[in-house]
Amino acid sequence: MLYENDLRDFLPRLKGPLKDILDAEIALGNEIVEISSGWPMSKVNVWFKNPLTDKYANSYPSIQYNYLNDVKNWLEEYIDKENGAMVAAKVSWWP
Repeated sequence: MLYENDLRDFLPRLKGPLKDILDAEIALGNEIVEISSGWPMSKVNVWFKNPLTDKYANSYPSIQYNYLNDVKNWLEEYIDKENGAMVAAKVSWWP
């Protein structure tokens, strides 16, 4: 669930390549379903409803792509360790 303060307080912390990915996914119609900070990355974590795939990995070598397929957590993630941020996709068939 998204809360107004998450959008206001946490989302502006997303910078660089992950901000580019966020903007591209929103432009493609993907929906943000959750925003947090603290875990797993310290500054900001954004989860999308639909898969991201590894389509951004070659364009942004400074970030790490992982395909997890973990029903308890999420499907895949892009991580920026230097900036403490993550953009991920939930497992679509898991509540």
